[in-house]
Amino acid sequence: MRYVEIRPGLGLEGIVRRFWFLRSDGNRAGPGGDPALPDGSPELIFNLGDPIWASTAGRPWRRQPLAMLVGQITGPLTVRPSGRLDLAAVRFEAAGASLVHRPMVTLTNRWVDLIRIGGLGARRVRGALARTPVVEERVGVLARWLGALRIERRGPEPLAVQAAELLRGSHGNRPVEQVCRELRISVRRLQRLFALDVGIGPKVLARILRFQRVFGAWQANPRSLARVAVECGYFDQPHLVRDFRDFAGVAPAAFLASQAEFTALFTSDAGRGRGRVV
Repeated sequence: MRYVEIRPGLGLEGIVRRFWFLRSDGNRAGPGGDPALPDGSPELIFNLGDPIWASTAGRPWRRQPLAMLVGQITGPLTVRPSGRLDLAAVRFEAAGASLVHRPMVTLTNRWVDLIRIGGLGARRVRGALARTPVVEERVGVLARWLGALRIERRGPEPLAVQAAELLRGSHGNRPVEQVCRELRISVRRLQRLFALDVGIGPKVLARILRFQRVFGAWQANPRSLARVAVECGYFDQPHLVRDFRDFAGVAPAAFLASQAEFTALFTSDAGRGRGRVV
């Protein structure tokens, strides 16, 4: 697999975390597909290759749209490519996807077909992406489109953006009540803002961000799960195991010891480092 990430330029701060691109000449997923795990970032994905099928929580396989916005996921999303992969995508900041769809809570553990709903120019954007294989040119197509949307539409509430940044900056270990005190808002108001702009509550986002940190810590020193738990801010190892079962659907030891190549690209910045970051 050939994976590339591009940092966004000025004008998309608070909206885009990374642009990313994935290509593969054939399907390398396991027979039951490979899981993508919660990471606190909704994603906008344009499929320029062969069809991709996906399933959540043991539900029937569904063919994914050619252009889709995937909301926050709170459990494993199993993905099964049918052949050649060619994906051009946007990984949003936690509140960034509300530029495209609002309220985001209606997309939690779901996706929307952007071409079917119309009105966003998604068909035109996908056509422009398909006409060039050059990553830098594809970044330009996506950045110009999102930049125009930012001018036309109301973006995420600044308080939601700030709260999400504070949680991410602490890897989910800053208490939500402390975040609210720093921003001088109530927990209830922050919950309402997160329903609109993020799609999950602030405490769930904090848990996901802490969970995502486990992968980098394990990769750096895969000798002790108890040590990883302490390093990542868990009370103890059973606390980590509970979160892992909630978000990955399995116990951590076997999963961490042998991640599928596709899954590793989407678990923590350390895993994504297996590709090229520009």
